[in-house]
Amino acid sequence: LHPQVDEVSAGSQQDQERLLLELSRSHPTPVALSELFQFGLNATSDARLQNAQFLHRELAIRLAQRAVELAKLPHGLSERSSIADVSAWYAAAAFQVHKFDYPKTFEDEKRFTYMIKQLLRDHTAVVRSVALGCIELKEEIGAEEWMSIQDSIDEVLGSFYTSRIGVRFLMEQHITSEKNTPGFSGIIAKSCKPDEVARRAAADATELCLMHNSVAPRVNVVCKTPHATITYVPSHISYMLTELLKNSLRSTVEEHPNKHWKEMPPITVVVAQGDEDVTIRVSDEGGGIRRSRLHDIFSFLNSTALNSAVKDSESGLHGRSGEAGEMRVTPQNTPILAGWGVGLPLSRVYARYFGGDLDIKSMEGYGTDAYLHLNVLGDGCENLPTKVQLSPASRDSTHTGFMTPYNPLSKSDAYSRRDY
Repeated sequence: LHPQVDEVSAGSQQDQERLLLELSRSHPTPVALSELFQFGLNATSDARLQNAQFLHRELAIRLAQRAVELAKLPHGLSERSSIADVSAWYAAAAFQVHKFDYPKTFEDEKRFTYMIKQLLRDHTAVVRSVALGCIELKEEIGAEEWMSIQDSIDEVLGSFYTSRIGVRFLMEQHITSEKNTPGFSGIIAKSCKPDEVARRAAADATELCLMHNSVAPRVNVVCKTPHATITYVPSHISYMLTELLKNSLRSTVEEHPNKHWKEMPPITVVVAQGDEDVTIRVSDEGGGIRRSRLHDIFSFLNSTALNSAVKDSESGLHGRSGEAGEMRVTPQNTPILAGWGVGLPLSRVYARYFGGDLDIKSMEGYGTDAYLHLNVLGDGCENLPTKVQLSPASRDSTHTGFMTPYNPLSKSDAYSRRDY
C-alpha cells in the first residue's frame, strides 16, 4: 500500500501544494559518483549519519521534483489515473521524508534508513503504472495521432526515468552500504564479472520464456576477454541483458514455431573488454526487424504486444516489476514476456546513465544483434564523461555554479543545515 499525502503531511491541501512546489523549486546538490563509491567503501557510523542528513534534504527535493514533473506531463497524460497515482506516490514520499525528524544520532540514522527502504518498496510499480497510462492514451487517440506526439512523449519519459534512476541510486547506495559486503561499495561491485551476470540473466530470461511458451532456445555465453571485470552496478547489467534476451528468445520462438528447442538456433552472448568499454553483444536468428521500424525501437510504448499487457494489468495478473537496482529480473517479479513497450528504451536509459549506450543492428529475414556498451568507470568510478560526472541524473544534478558538490566523507556540516 502507498501512503496517502494527508497521512504524512499536516495542513490544508493548499499548504501541501505550496510545500511541494517549494521543495521542487529548490536546487538539488550535485554528487560525484566517485565520492559515493568511496562512501560505500568506508560507510562508518559517522559517515552514514552524515549521509542520512544529506539525504534528508536531498530526497525531499528530488522526490518532489518527480511528483511535479508527472503532474505536468503533456497531452493529458497527467490526467490518467495510473499516472496521477504515481505523482501522488512521489508527493507522499517527499512529504514523508520532509516530515521525518532530522537525523542527529546513530539510532536516528537507522530509523531513517528503514524509512527510505520502505519507500523503495512502495515505488516498485512506477514503471508499469506510467506505461499503463501511456498505453491507455495511445489506444484512445489512435496510432496516427500517437505518432505525431511520440517524440515529445519519449523526451519527457526519458527525462523522468533518468532522474528516477538518480533518486533510487542515492537511496540504494545508502541502504546497501550498511552491509559492508566484501567486494562491493553499496550496490557497486568493484570487480563485476559481466559474463557471470550474463549467465544469470540468461537463466532468468530462459525460465520466463519457458513459462510463457513452453519452449526456449539455448543461450550460449562467450567471454572473449579472459577474467573480464568492471566496476559497475551488477543489477543494472542484469536488467538490461534480461530485457535484450527476452526479446531474442521471444522472436526466435516465434520465427521457428513447432520446433524442439534443440532444433532452434541458439542465442549467442559475447562479452569483450576494451580500454573504454565492456561490450556485450546479444545475437539471435529471430527474423530481424524491418528497416522501416528500426528508428522506432527505442521509442516508449513501441511494442507489438501492448494489448496483452493492458489485459494482464486490468485482470490483476501482474506483480512487482523487476527494475534495475531492485532485484534480478525473474519470472516471479516480471510475469509477462513482452508487451509494455518500455524494455528497450529503459535499458538504453540505464546504459547511458553511466556514459554507455545500447545499439541495435538488424538483418531482416535473419536476425538481430544488440550491442550493449558499458563504460569502464575506473577502479574508483572516476572515469565518467563530463555530462554525467556529477550524479548522472540529468538536470537534477547539474552543477549550478554556486553549489559545491557534496562529499559524503567530508567532515563539514555545510549540507546538514541548509534550509528547505
